[in-house]
Amino acid sequence: MTQPPAARTPAGSRSPVAAHPVISAVIAILIIGSVFFSLYVPLYARATPKVGDFPFFYFFMIVYMPVVGIATGIVLLLQRRLRTLSDDDGAASGEVTR
Repeated sequence: MTQPPAARTPAGSRSPVAAHPVISAVIAILIIGSVFFSLYVPLYARATPKVGDFPFFYFFMIVYMPVVGIATGIVLLLQRRLRTLSDDDGAASGEVTR
């Protein structure tokens, strides 16, 4: 049985995620890690140890927020690169890009 015309795709028109799995995996790891470390409460819901005059929770949040901001910035840069790479692949295969 043949595939319907909509299901057929040329070899060069793969999705950016399928075309660049390493970059996609790095993006997924950064996002999943950011969500995990903010939702895993036993990691930071402690009064001890104290760091200076701060309970560990406040120290964790002071350090964690900039780290999440940097990770989100890296994700945005990788997504932009992924989009650029997929546009280059489409142009190389003769597809019309919009």
